[in-house]
Amino acid sequence: MITIQVLQVPSVIPEAYWDLFLSSVSEERRVQAARFIHQADAYRSVLGEVLTRVTLSELTGLPRKELSFSRNAYGKPCLMQDPKVQFNVSHSGDWVALISGGTDELGVDVEKISPIDLQIAERFFSPQENTYLAAMPADQQLNTFYRLWTLKESYIKAIGMGLSMPLNSFAILPNILEHGELDWSCKQDGQSVPHRFYSHPLDEQHMLASCAAEGELPAQPEIVTVESLCAELV
Repeated sequence: MITIQVLQVPSVIPEAYWDLFLSSVSEERRVQAARFIHQADAYRSVLGEVLTRVTLSELTGLPRKELSFSRNAYGKPCLMQDPKVQFNVSHSGDWVALISGGTDELGVDVEKISPIDLQIAERFFSPQENTYLAAMPADQQLNTFYRLWTLKESYIKAIGMGLSMPLNSFAILPNILEHGELDWSCKQDGQSVPHRFYSHPLDEQHMLASCAAEGELPAQPEIVTVESLCAELV
């Protein structure tokens, strides 16, 4: 079963919690966290690894501190003890997101919605996506841009190619279902790809999207808190 977990990062983490989180990640992560200028960046980085370790430990039965990770040539992480275990992690702004489970490739992306020159879409989006974006009311275009962007990021993260795959080489567009719900699908080189997609705002300032090659994506993400994550570690 595929799960999507999201954790809202607080502005301040109690020192006792932070020490516990730091003790639960790799030495490389601790060194990286110490180098960040902004504490928020350290929080996101460390909490992303802690959430991943706790979840994959539950999935595999392996002790979380014994888990080790590597990356493919494009930066996609995998579990060294069992590369078949599917997961992907993302963090931005106030949120960390993790997708895991299933039997085939997964991708997730979360982005903070910030003002942006929407002309950038002409460089990174396909002609069909640009047409869809331009047709949206002006007050919805920024959110639509980030929805398309996170969907596309989740796809290239799922297939494990990262930005080595041009974002304008494929198109992700919606089909409108009953009650106005959107069902997203992807076409590449004129052919439909089998991947499934999930897209939903986390709040007014953050957009979440995920992708799975097989299996059903959950209707809603599971909310994880710093307190509940800490409880898993003690």
